[in-house]
Amino acid sequence: MQKLIIANWKSHKTLAEVAHWLNNFPNDQDSLQSLSNLEIALAPPYPFLALARSIIDERNLPIKLAVQDLSAFGSGAYTGEVAAFNLQDLGVEYAILGHSERRRFLAESSQLVADKVAEALKWQIKPILCLDKPYFSEQARFLTSEAQAACLLAYEPVAAIGSGQPEEAGNLLAVRQDLAPLYKPQALIYGGSVNADNVADYLRVSDGVLLGGASLNLKDFVDLLYAASKSLA
Repeated sequence: MQKLIIANWKSHKTLAEVAHWLNNFPNDQDSLQSLSNLEIALAPPYPFLALARSIIDERNLPIKLAVQDLSAFGSGAYTGEVAAFNLQDLGVEYAILGHSERRRFLAESSQLVADKVAEALKWQIKPILCLDKPYFSEQARFLTSEAQAACLLAYEPVAAIGSGQPEEAGNLLAVRQDLAPLYKPQALIYGGSVNADNVADYLRVSDGVLLGGASLNLKDFVDLLYAASKSLA
């Protein structure tokens, strides 16, 4: 089974920087073969999705597209929102939903996140549902059993994000036990200060990792991918 590596660029990069990153991503046969045990997903800011789609297709890169958020509404008079309907020609496969930064800075409620999960599933976009421990039980109450089972859960302890000090990999075993009565997810992913030096530890006890800063510099990201792939060989 492939492990999922998700690059969340947040509000970083310009059009030129996105083009440079993708145009220099390795796509020779040796590189592609060595990364075949990974599923790589990239979540750029919305304005860069079309460019990313174009370069990924042109260079035949092994990268799936994700979005960092999704409107809870369908197509319509919702100024400023990006609906799943708007994305249907871009081949978006994943949506990161309920990220701690959106809960914190934009006051997203668990009900709103659940509505976004439902909208993603309606359009066959796989929800990556982000949770820290305080939201485990609360978020589950707003999701149908079908939605709970369809989500990929990203456990992101807020204290670890951007701190350079990730939570101990061994703690993920206890997290799995805490989540088991509430969810039956397709995968459990870890997010929080993962890098090339420690990614192997997290992949041993999870189904993938959600990266922020570690994905911005292409060399750092590729080094992490090779470290991840080597650990699975």
